[in-house]
Amino acid sequence: MIISYRHNFIFIKTKKTAGTSLEIALSTHCGPEDLVTPLGNVEEIERQKWWPGLFPRNFTTDKNLEANFRDAIGTGDRKTVRDAYNRIRSSASGFVSSRHSGARAARKISGEEFFNKAYKFTIERHPYDKAVSLAWFELSRRGNFDTQLTSVLKSKRYRNYDQYTIDGKPVVDFIMRYENLAEDLAAIEKRLGGLALAERLPRSNSRQRKDRRPAREILSDAQKAVVRETCREEFELLGYEP
Repeated sequence: MIISYRHNFIFIKTKKTAGTSLEIALSTHCGPEDLVTPLGNVEEIERQKWWPGLFPRNFTTDKNLEANFRDAIGTGDRKTVRDAYNRIRSSASGFVSSRHSGARAARKISGEEFFNKAYKFTIERHPYDKAVSLAWFELSRRGNFDTQLTSVLKSKRYRNYDQYTIDGKPVVDFIMRYENLAEDLAAIEKRLGGLALAERLPRSNSRQRKDRRPAREILSDAQKAVVRETCREEFELLGYEP
């Protein structure tokens, strides 16, 4: 999540939708007063490769923990970053906001007045593609894709609807589509006053997939039915074909 008081916007991050790449691009424009949540351990090190000195900020009330986390990121060592991140998770103060905190958390953090006037946006993707992408992302070297896909479908971890809704109703002003990323990104750039995003968009959080077939060819009819039920609101809201 990003809450930018400087540019009057709130970005709600979703899963498996290029959200990390977009968050990195957006964070290059954020000021010291803005809230920028941490990425994953690997992604934070990657952010430094693209934009040295660009760190998450204001995501916890404990500034010492934030400083320690920034120092850990600077080492470029995944274990050091992971340990620093876990110290924040286990602390009494903990997170004000994590990377997948949703709209309800954004409203609580920013306050009703700012939340209502801020331009709020997120990004979505066809649920079939999200489920398959997440299964590949979580697949370990020793794992089995079919087993991992079954786990993902059972857990419903690819459902994003609850991120950008409150009491079941969407509260964002614009939902970008992964499938129309270039066009929608241009619209966001214009809406935010010409902020450069496309040229700052890294290819982040990607994993090599062995099976490049479309998700609808990978999923069985039974698995598609599970996805449709899990993401029923997303299909209806965005008009995705089943």
